[in-house]
Amino acid sequence: MSESPRRDPIRALLPWVAATAIVLALAVTAGFVTAYLVASGRAVDAPVAAASPTPRTTAAPTTGAQTPVPTNESSNQPRRTPTPQVEPTPEATPFEHTIARGESLSYIAGLYCTTVQEIQELNGIENPNRIQVDQVILIPGGGCE
Repeated sequence: MSESPRRDPIRALLPWVAATAIVLALAVTAGFVTAYLVASGRAVDAPVAAASPTPRTTAAPTTGAQTPVPTNESSNQPRRTPTPQVEPTPEATPFEHTIARGESLSYIAGLYCTTVQEIQELNGIENPNRIQVDQVILIPGGGCE
């Protein structure tokens, strides 16, 4: 009997390894190309199969009155621009604040985005250090914006 020569197992795997390397290289290249297209915003336009080069015209409904047709010629007549209506700004009404322990006029003024002087003038306070706990004072309206 004749003995068949034994084939080397490494030589048997060599075509499979080469095919796998080629497939992986193609997949990596396709991934880079896709990432580049996405990152650069260059998308391929989708094919338009049923687009017509000219717009379709439809018959307009007819009525007894004719509508004026716009022209491309400019007229010498002045254009009317609507004048915006001025709405009066409502005056901000003062509101009450009850002074709590530890509050000063400067703290209250900062709380409501006003000044100590405005609070003093509105309430007739001569000395800003002479306020008391549970005293109700008026705060100028408007507040913080």
